Amino acid sequence: MQIRTFVLCALVALLDGIDNQSIGVVAPLMAKDLGLTKTSLGLIFSIAQIGATLGALGFGPFADRFGRKTATLVALSGITIFTYLTALTPTFAGLLLVRFAAGIALAGAIPCVLALGSEYAPLRLRGTVASAIFAGYPLGASIGGVVSAYLLASYDWRWVFYIGALMPFLTLIVLCFYLPESLRFLLSKGGREDSIKRIAASLGITIEASEQTATPIAARKTKVPISRLFTNGLLASTMLLWVLYFFCYAMTKIMVVWLPSLLTDIGFGVSDAALAQASFNLGCALGMAVAGHLVDRFGAARALAPALMLGAGSVALLGIAGHSFTLVLGAAAGVGLLIGIGGSGAHSIAATLYPTEIRTTGLGWGMASSRLGQVMSPMLVASLLSVGVAGSDVYFVLAVFPVIAAFAAIGLGASINRRTRAAERHTATEQTMQVTAAG
Repeated sequence: MQIRTFVLCALVALLDGIDNQSIGVVAPLMAKDLGLTKTSLGLIFSIAQIGATLGALGFGPFADRFGRKTATLVALSGITIFTYLTALTPTFAGLLLVRFAAGIALAGAIPCVLALGSEYAPLRLRGTVASAIFAGYPLGASIGGVVSAYLLASYDWRWVFYIGALMPFLTLIVLCFYLPESLRFLLSKGGREDSIKRIAASLGITIEASEQTATPIAARKTKVPISRLFTNGLLASTMLLWVLYFFCYAMTKIMVVWLPSLLTDIGFGVSDAALAQASFNLGCALGMAVAGHLVDRFGAARALAPALMLGAGSVALLGIAGHSFTLVLGAAAGVGLLIGIGGSGAHSIAATLYPTEIRTTGLGWGMASSRLGQVMSPMLVASLLSVGVAGSDVYFVLAVFPVIAAFAAIGLGASINRRTRAAERHTATEQTMQVTAAG
């Protein structure tokens, strides 16, 4: 059951990557067919990111109240409906509405599957599983580009969205029957004894053992207060985690949106720019796949801070690579690998930092911070270029992003260590008091 759960959760992340890449590929054809300007396309892309920010904010508390599986199925239903409607909508206003709703659904699915998958992993591997699941996203982006190119060679651009709606629909059916609800979530809420016993039996454990490993809390039917992300010693960790999310994903968004344009502006061909983009995506997929293992083994600061500092060097290298395509490829891959470690490492930390009852909320609000970075960072590059900053010099400004993220990772590691030591002292004190009382 555990392996099946991990695979199905990664499949949902893969679908998100496919959709995000596909809209960019078909945008020129869609614009020509519907008479959309570049400004209109930019607004459509931006409104989707705004929707994604709201989706990450809203689906986390929803999943913590009603269940990870329930929230995932709702999100997949939205992805199916609004991806299909994208192909049928002929007006700019309609596309703004449809892509806004699609962004909500797409962003809502990811924190749900990250929480669900990580809660079926042993504590020592929870971060590893979370990052492995999210590695489906860049993999999906690569697949989305290939599938879109194949479809566009023979069919109308709308077929990209028809197929893009069919895949989550089929996945939705599979998940209805084969994706279990989180056992930890069920135990934390109380009730649903039959579901708990069935899942525990599938895992080969008794209900008594599952209760012990799940660390149950008092059952609650009310909504999850967002304030819990900032109490019980979590304030500093939550704020630093958001900084880490913001700057890592701001950097990855810039690489996706601006790297090809910046390269063609200094004389590289479109095919060269595409190869550099593929090199970045490949590095990113690898970095995101291994990030959780590094965090689980070395901790937040030792795993992420060196990678992000080296990532800053890779960003700067893009600025001095000049017309050396070999250097550009290596630097793009380095940015993808090292910033990917930082971004996916944030997911791994969030999956282990927060208790069961607020885990999806913590993941969702952290991802909302990353989405905010993705909205703002392309506008920063546009502003720099508009005031006359050379494309190569832009990279030196952007190298500050991973440096800030590295310092956030250092502070986050220290905050987590302080909280862990405080919890250990509290436990030791309680044990001493129990021994004294028994004597």
